[in-house]
Amino acid sequence: MINKQNFNLTIQNILKDRREKAKQVAEDNLNLALKNEKLKQSFYKVRGLQVDLSKFDNGSAEAKQILAEIEKERVILREELANCGLTKEDLKPQYSCKLCNDTGFVDKKKCSCFKAEQNTLYLNECGINKNSLPSFDKVDYQVFGSYKDDVKKIYTLTQSFVTKENGTKTNLVLYGQTGVGKTYLTECALNEALDSDLYTVYTTAFKLNEVFINYHIAKLDEKQYILSPYLTSDLLIIDDLGSENILMNVTIEYLYLLLDTRSRNGLKTIITTNLTPGKIQDTYEDRVFSRIFNKQIGLQITMPGEDLRFKK
Repeated sequence: MINKQNFNLTIQNILKDRREKAKQVAEDNLNLALKNEKLKQSFYKVRGLQVDLSKFDNGSAEAKQILAEIEKERVILREELANCGLTKEDLKPQYSCKLCNDTGFVDKKKCSCFKAEQNTLYLNECGINKNSLPSFDKVDYQVFGSYKDDVKKIYTLTQSFVTKENGTKTNLVLYGQTGVGKTYLTECALNEALDSDLYTVYTTAFKLNEVFINYHIAKLDEKQYILSPYLTSDLLIIDDLGSENILMNVTIEYLYLLLDTRSRNGLKTIITTNLTPGKIQDTYEDRVFSRIFNKQIGLQITMPGEDLRFKK
């Protein structure tokens, strides 16, 4: 697992390269345009007039005269740029993201383009192809038979949980027997989150347990980077809780840390499990159980139905 520090550095370099390329294209266009002698003379004349304009008060007779001259030169500039196959916009950097100009931040907060790059890196590392993910708008509810109406309501609620503000609700727990479609539902949720530019981390409980082990044995100065993606993502999806081995002083302790930190920071978490609430309480003890099944901060839904794999 690449740690958050390396991810952020990689993303910053991607955005920096993107920004520099946009600047370079604009500079190349300007150099090309300045090969036109008539355009070059007009370009520098406008610059000189703009300096002269700064010496006079707005609205003065002198300022008005200079503005009129500038406008005449700009007409020439537009005509000559067109002769070069360019527009005035081609002389400005055309950044990929219009919100942050490819800096990655807006008002000191991560821009949606930064989160999109985070998602791309994590998906690549996890081997997930977004194009192969199912989506909410293409679910065939007929496969759920007599449970189709109830399942549709659950899918609608999950989609709303991902994309909309849910007040104090930060956790969504989906539990039910094997094969009723819990993982498929979380993949739809992942796809929806990615389309909404939410920084999303998707993991199985088994893989998350491996992260906990790495965190447990890591050096102190490395620990913050190991858990950070799971602690700070807009949405964390943990699939198949209960499939992992319970390791003493690791699994329960760090799962509690993770869930408690995320709920206190108002970050959303989706968990699927085959375990009943009673079994979860027995397995993960009261601290974790209270975070998963606290109705003040979460939604708990039983997935109905039969094992769809056997039906097929």
